[in-house]
Amino acid sequence: MKKIITYFLILLLIVLSGLYIVELNLRDWRAEELRPHYEYTVKISGFSGTEVLGTTKILVPIPATQEGVFAITPSQEEPPYFKSLLQEHVFHTPEKYIRGIYFENTTESLDNKSLNGNWTTSIVNTNHGPMLEFRTNESVLSDISFSKIVVLEQMNKEEPINENSPILYPTASEVSLVREDYQYFRLMSRLITYETYIEMSDNIDSKAIKFDISLEVYPDVTERDGENGTYKNKLDMVVAESGELKKNATIETYF
Repeated sequence: MKKIITYFLILLLIVLSGLYIVELNLRDWRAEELRPHYEYTVKISGFSGTEVLGTTKILVPIPATQEGVFAITPSQEEPPYFKSLLQEHVFHTPEKYIRGIYFENTTESLDNKSLNGNWTTSIVNTNHGPMLEFRTNESVLSDISFSKIVVLEQMNKEEPINENSPILYPTASEVSLVREDYQYFRLMSRLITYETYIEMSDNIDSKAIKFDISLEVYPDVTERDGENGTYKNKLDMVVAESGELKKNATIETYF
């Protein structure tokens, strides 16, 4: 009888340990979309088929804080000793999974990427701070479509532009409140606006070029508040001139 109880306790310990590891792994290796993260998308249309001479450069706002600092991503952490011991000696987990997931930061995600149409991205320093450059030497241009997800260490859900959360940087003006929406005396959303910069090289003949740039920032949806605190930063416009331009961007926060 004692042997049966001993075997049962050992089996129970193994099962509970396995469930513990599974639960930890499900959290540690959950999808990027379930973590605090931003989704940065740049779509520029109207270039397709345009003939140009020389190098074409387009500068657009980049995800950074109001001070021009890139958001911090979670570091790759060593697992607790007990978890590491179980994974290595009991469950024979490959070493690359024991060490935990690695997240690319903003520079790794956005810099030196190749796109269709031989466009290449580059993070450049300007008089206004860092911006994202799209560059090509092609004589016939193609439209630009670029999108990345970057996981965040943390974000501010209340005042993203004032509390070191990523926005479409740089800012070229003070922030203005457009509206606040309430339901049953509870604040549901807030819309603010500010000016930012874009720039197009002067080898592009005047024509309607549409910029659709968005930065959507999400909290950890596995937490109690779910998607409360999501905010969406947008720059949506049509331009027909080259050089440096100031344009209005908006941030809508959902509470």
